[in-house]
Amino acid sequence: MTATTFDSPVSASFSVDRETRVIRGLAVPYGVEGRANGRRWQFGQGTLRWPEELTRVKLLVGHDFMRAVGVVFELEDTPLGLRFAARVASGAAGDEALAMAEEGVWDGVSIGLGDGGRFATRSGVNHAVVAPLIEISLTPMPSFTDARVQSVAASAAQEGNTMTQPDPASAPTVTPETPAFDATALTSAITDAVSAGFAAATVPPREVVNPTGETFEVDEQPLYRFDGLPGQRSLTDDMKDALGGDSTARQHLDQFFNEAFAVTTGNTATLNPTVNRPDLYVGQLQFNRPLWDMVTTGSINDRTPFTIPKFASATGLVNPHVEGVEPTPGTFAATSQTINPGAVSGKVEINREVLDQGGSPQADTIIWNEMLAGYYEAIELRIAAKLATIATAEFNFAGAVDSALVKSMKGYLASLQFVRGGNRFTGLALDGSLFPALINAADSTGRSLLPVHAPQNADGSTTGAFDRVSIGGLTGRAAWALGTGNAAKSYNFVPSSVYAWASAPRKFNFEYQVKSVDIAIWGYGAEAITRDSDVKPLDYTTADA
Repeated sequence: MTATTFDSPVSASFSVDRETRVIRGLAVPYGVEGRANGRRWQFGQGTLRWPEELTRVKLLVGHDFMRAVGVVFELEDTPLGLRFAARVASGAAGDEALAMAEEGVWDGVSIGLGDGGRFATRSGVNHAVVAPLIEISLTPMPSFTDARVQSVAASAAQEGNTMTQPDPASAPTVTPETPAFDATALTSAITDAVSAGFAAATVPPREVVNPTGETFEVDEQPLYRFDGLPGQRSLTDDMKDALGGDSTARQHLDQFFNEAFAVTTGNTATLNPTVNRPDLYVGQLQFNRPLWDMVTTGSINDRTPFTIPKFASATGLVNPHVEGVEPTPGTFAATSQTINPGAVSGKVEINREVLDQGGSPQADTIIWNEMLAGYYEAIELRIAAKLATIATAEFNFAGAVDSALVKSMKGYLASLQFVRGGNRFTGLALDGSLFPALINAADSTGRSLLPVHAPQNADGSTTGAFDRVSIGGLTGRAAWALGTGNAAKSYNFVPSSVYAWASAPRKFNFEYQVKSVDIAIWGYGAEAITRDSDVKPLDYTTADA
């Protein structure tokens, strides 16, 4: 079952008595505006209704009827608000509710209403006329920070299921100090109110709202009328009762006069400035790193050069054997390749006033996240730059399209089978020219040659995200760092022959001056191709300018 919920905005103390397992509190305050479902609501004494059998009103956790932990056994309709007492059931769920309440975690109170409620809307606030109560909930985060449970019964002797429907006439009488009667002020107030009422005596159309699926009727009937027709209340009776200390009548009068002399947003623009929302900050794109994912990677901690031993040459290591003849010794030579890491750095100066002003997230956090994105982008670009230094002869597709392009690609891949040792070129990074040409390749009938799903009688496929294309079992990834246009190239390579190293980025804060703070980023990167012949550039266009 779904209920419309209203969190109590009234602050109260909170305590738990595990022995009696009874929670007491103020379920909803009267005369206090609250918000639920994007609208404003207010309740008054005598407006809430509940079943005669109080145990039908359940105690829930977070308005979840699957998490009922008790039943209400006492309700008291007071001028301050509706007070309740609920008995928490035995068992793990009830024990948890008591423990969480005792620790101040579930210390908020909220009510849930059923179908059939009626509200009268005045100045955007829906005032309850009749509101059916079906549940009271414990919640950790009420709509208002001061919404809290009040107390827990001290002994089981206080329990009893004897409460009946509220009778406003029997509510406790609050006897305030009687103010001095001022006839002149009363006459002036009546005159002003009547004048204002006639000026706005038109009856607004009736409005029906349904906050969360329940049947709630909201009536725009005026509070007071001065055209001979009855209003919701009598102005003179409310003024008399207010002078006698009736807080509800005082509330209605205050509401009426506030509406009659309402302050609009038009004449308070300077009091309502545009609000900055740093919590909704929109940062740069978070770059993916296809090149880093395809090559062999490692980590480094500083710029100390290091060497990689590798094969140089060999001859006559294995030959046909001649019976009775000792084999001729072969030759073998090794070499090494020196890797020289380089630093990657950046710095931003932030005025101290900006840092002190804070925000959520704070300015330094926003800037550091952008520096991290730039760091990883720089590492990816370094790999692309290293691939571009290879002088190996390129394979040129001469701008072929459709069937001619796919055929040319198949011919290139087939030729790799006859490279010494066979085809080991499993890395395929595609630039912004070759990749779209491949995924758009079609035959003369318009049928895709590399379709997205379930290819039949085709030479390959394309992923649904359009970030990979497969030809003859070899998957090529779109690599943004390779660029696009005539000067761009794709690369087919042996992953174990292309290396990239990087250190984790380090953050530094420098406070060596008064006016500002510097935030810096520092790290190391290195790239190497250990065998040039294991990298084959693929040029889609004939012109490289």
